[in-house]
Amino acid sequence: MRKIRFLLLLLMPVGLFAQNAGSGFVVEGNISSVPDNTLVMLSGFTGTDTIAKAKVMKGSFVLKGKLSSPDVHIITFPARNQRIVLFMGNDHVNISGDSANFSDVKVTGAPTNYDYEEFMYHIKPLNDFVEYYRNQVQSATTKSSRDSVVIMLNTAYNIYQQSIDQFIARKRNSPVAALILAFSYDTDPNKDVMLLEKRFNVLTGDALKSQFANNIKQVLSVDKIGAVGTKAPDFVQNDTTGKPVSLSQFKGKYVLVDFWASWCRPCRAENPNVVAAYNTFKTKNFTILSVSLDQTKANWEYAINADGLTWNHVSDLQYWSNAVAKQYHIESIPSNFLVDPSGTIIAKNLRGEELAQKLGELVK
Repeated sequence: MRKIRFLLLLLMPVGLFAQNAGSGFVVEGNISSVPDNTLVMLSGFTGTDTIAKAKVMKGSFVLKGKLSSPDVHIITFPARNQRIVLFMGNDHVNISGDSANFSDVKVTGAPTNYDYEEFMYHIKPLNDFVEYYRNQVQSATTKSSRDSVVIMLNTAYNIYQQSIDQFIARKRNSPVAALILAFSYDTDPNKDVMLLEKRFNVLTGDALKSQFANNIKQVLSVDKIGAVGTKAPDFVQNDTTGKPVSLSQFKGKYVLVDFWASWCRPCRAENPNVVAAYNTFKTKNFTILSVSLDQTKANWEYAINADGLTWNHVSDLQYWSNAVAKQYHIESIPSNFLVDPSGTIIAKNLRGEELAQKLGELVK
């Protein structure tokens, strides 16, 4: 639900980027291979709206209209199942070609077309290499082969990230810069929301006017909640006795905010590891605040006692509608957030020995 849905556009055969200008756009096409009376339509990047349409006569067509800002648009020939991608504003664009498969289509009148080509032919292929090595790591059958591929993966990933930073530094005003940020975040399993925000804050002018920029703003508003490096949102819920307990009352300590439920088998299987970490570090400025997604108080209390969870527990017994779970955008359990004494999230989803190892580094 949080993903920026635009990757399909990158697989389309022809792309163009152009700046916003003037009172409206004109797209003049001359593609001799298209039969007369073929319908041609201009739509937004979702393909669900129609901004302009015309019919081809003697290989030519003209599309006119007015756009509020530069963004991705698609010229579609429905009868031929062919399309041309344009990142355009109110520009005068010329499209020409002869081949039936549009392989020789040329576009002029688009100042930022070079930015798009740099992305498609220099930056996106670097991401393809990263994806290739990720797959190789997953399929490695020996430790030595995996270690070797990991080196290649890290090298490719670093080069890819550097290329993004270099493009943004040079083209911070280009709408293509917003597209690159959207693409890089959408395809990266690491989902470093703080890096996304840092890069987004570099963008200016037309780069901030596209739908990609709007999508990034929406992603930041959601994904920053609970992200490593951000302040943990405070909350208050009742414990098993009905007493209100807040996260902020533990400020000054390392706190593991742990989301679980009595009915969650993976949670119950993980509890022995959490218990072991708590018993080791509970006298060293560390505690746990567990938030249960239970619905029944009896089941909740039984699991606490059965698993020996001798720390603070809260719940509103609202299952997946638990107010704190919704506040932290919890989509699966077990989930946890390690909060430092200042209230900043420093790690998340620590499992097994990872929790004890991390606490060993921090809590003395």
